[in-house]
Amino acid sequence: MTLFVRRAGALILVAEACYLLLMELALAVFVVDTSHIDHTDTGGYSGLGGGLLLTAEGLTVLLLLWAAAALGIASFADKGPSWARAAGFGLVALTQVLGTWAATSNALTQNAGPDVLVNAVMVLFALTAGVACLLGLRGAARKAPVAA
Repeated sequence: MTLFVRRAGALILVAEACYLLLMELALAVFVVDTSHIDHTDTGGYSGLGGGLLLTAEGLTVLLLLWAAAALGIASFADKGPSWARAAGFGLVALTQVLGTWAATSNALTQNAGPDVLVNAVMVLFALTAGVACLLGLRGAARKAPVAA
């Protein structure tokens, strides 16, 4: 069962990273800058705030992909010091908890409909990935090789 959860968690983490990259691409390509019409500051990712947002998003994608590789590839799972693996799995587990909380609070404020179903699937995926990360965290804390 733990092997299934680890592999499912790895696939979900890869899907989350792809989703973040796809949304960033869609925002860059399809969102039109209307600041000259609205007489406001220019939109987009200009300035320090935009750079910090892109940096944080890029680091999140890298962390998700690292956790997916560590969960899904047995030869990659034991690379690096155990404290770094524990910290990485802990951060990814925290992002999954925050995703679960956000999707649950969003679902509770919606009327019954497709949005509630999408949020329920998001909660299920985030819980699965979170449990997989906790299994990876347990393995890193025990300093035991991960069996896959």
